[in-house]
Amino acid sequence: MGTDLIIPEIVLLEKMEETDRSFAPALWEGLKNEVIIASEEENKLPAAIRRKKRMIFTDFVNKAINQPMEFNLELTPEVQKQLYRLHLFCCQQSIHCPEVRHNPLILGFHALKEMKLALMGIMITYRLIDPSCPYKWTHTFFENCILTHKSADGHTIINFKNIPSDIVNKAITEELVTDWLIYRGYGHNGIRTLMDVKNHLQTLPDYKRGGHPADEFSRFERKMREQFNRKELRKEEALDLEFRKTLVRTVAEQTAAQMVASGMSAQDILAQAFAADISKLSCPPASSPAPAPQNAPKAKALPKPKKDTGYIEGIISHMLEDE
Repeated sequence: MGTDLIIPEIVLLEKMEETDRSFAPALWEGLKNEVIIASEEENKLPAAIRRKKRMIFTDFVNKAINQPMEFNLELTPEVQKQLYRLHLFCCQQSIHCPEVRHNPLILGFHALKEMKLALMGIMITYRLIDPSCPYKWTHTFFENCILTHKSADGHTIINFKNIPSDIVNKAITEELVTDWLIYRGYGHNGIRTLMDVKNHLQTLPDYKRGGHPADEFSRFERKMREQFNRKELRKEEALDLEFRKTLVRTVAEQTAAQMVASGMSAQDILAQAFAADISKLSCPPASSPAPAPQNAPKAKALPKPKKDTGYIEGIISHMLEDE
């Protein structure tokens, strides 16, 4: 097996793996296998054509790795790091495009096209999950305002026209970039894989696949955010309900203990507890005993009511839960 075309692509994959720790090892093995399979097919070409392709690929990979990217906005170091990850991935994807394999001269053009597609998917996603973004920021808006091109010395230039820098800095996050890499990294049909990764092998019942890749990706991210917000809301409601139940239970326990201590029997407490108007549930005032005659025999002390309120508390708690 010849190695004319493997070497530059392996160098690119190694650089991607060095800068990206979010991918599973299986994905890297899959990408390397794609390189080997493509090279085996093209090893049948004449040596002159292989050398020409290798020169083009080597020059392209060296510029992709070593040449700095340029932006028209002031971006944070973290955002620039994520854009570099995205840039390397788009270059790797472009090398394996069938059109590029047939005509390597369009490699740079295809890489810029892939980069623009990725940025459109991320920016449309942010527009859908941030209500503060203008509604006029549609697919067409981002298609016209996100420009990618090359400088004379091979630098990749990205222009965000009419998009504030603070919005770009908020939109391009590690999570969204990783999701896009998963989405495009599995045979360009990775929405199912992305759904399994993000939603723990569960499908989204109301999600419809298909359409432009940027729109399909952004719809999925919107649905995932909606599902996450619903879960968080239910969690907050459950915590609030549990707090209210605990508060009512505590008050009921203290009230029942006071009623038992005042001398009321369990039957009297339950009779008041089952009353229609709970406001009538009150402890009777403690009465002072009458003085006994001096010569009267001492009366046998009556047994005091037990302070065990478990049975009463269970009845009251059951009533509160039913309500």
